[in-house]
Amino acid sequence: MSPTSRDVSLSSRTTGRLVAGAAALAALGWSLYAGITESIPAWKVYDGLWMLLWATVAVAAVAPVIWSWRRERSLAVVALAAILGCWLPLVVSAVRHQMPLLARIRGAWVLSGADVVGLAAPVGFVCLWLALREHRP
Repeated sequence: MSPTSRDVSLSSRTTGRLVAGAAALAALGWSLYAGITESIPAWKVYDGLWMLLWATVAVAAVAPVIWSWRRERSLAVVALAAILGCWLPLVVSAVRHQMPLLARIRGAWVLSGADVVGLAAPVGFVCLWLALREHRP
């Protein structure tokens, strides 16, 4: 391997991590913005914010356990934790208020920003994980 190709590969990894960090910041910022703007304080509906909070807690709970794993394997766990963390508050709310789960999810999807947060938050956490974790061959 020539010195030039090594320099290019190191700079492209750094650039890739910076791009992943910027994408994570954009996706998580978009999730937070949607959670705030789509909440309905008069009805005490804060579904988007609850989804983002639970996804953050889920990812923060698994991160110390999987930090030493290979990046590819740990990435799947982060994605799964973020997805489950996002949608679990709606499931808990549906059970707590004794309403059909699909109706609860549909209501959150239409009224309170679950459509944006449910998609952007897991993408944001995956990009954040890619930005934080160094690829080791």
